[in-house]
Amino acid sequence: MSKAEQYQQQIKEKVNTYLEVSDVSKEMVKWKPSKDEWSILQIHSHVNESLNFWIQDLLEAVEGKEKWGRTLKHEGRLAAVEDVENLDIESIREDIAASKDKGIAEIGKMSSEVFEKEKEHVNPKFGVKPLSFLVEHFIIEHIGKHITQVERNIANYKEKVHQ
Repeated sequence: MSKAEQYQQQIKEKVNTYLEVSDVSKEMVKWKPSKDEWSILQIHSHVNESLNFWIQDLLEAVEGKEKWGRTLKHEGRLAAVEDVENLDIESIREDIAASKDKGIAEIGKMSSEVFEKEKEHVNPKFGVKPLSFLVEHFIIEHIGKHITQVERNIANYKEKVHQ
């Protein structure tokens, strides 16, 4: 199996798992565990924005963009979790599935050598990394972390709201 095929499979599995785990009631999706923690709706909005950002960033890096990545203060990243109360959860879930499909299609067009290309990240903390790092860390592992976050929200909701 090629590197691209491995990534396609991993992205499909992670996003499908994310969508399955996070398919909860509208009440639960809007519930915030605390003022400093995200609701599942905020997590959805963030996952959708980040998946689109990293797929586009990968494409631009492959096409020759000198540096890749973003900082934690990136406007799109921050905006994705603000004022989400009126967002339609089903639309966001559909968008996440569409982003997954776009990512799988775009990665399917890439040769294994593409992922070995090294580029500098905008955050000096990451330095120069192969593009495989972008896919593995910022797409696949990132979605995995949000699966855990959603599971934690669900457990906290069940514990605190339905004692």
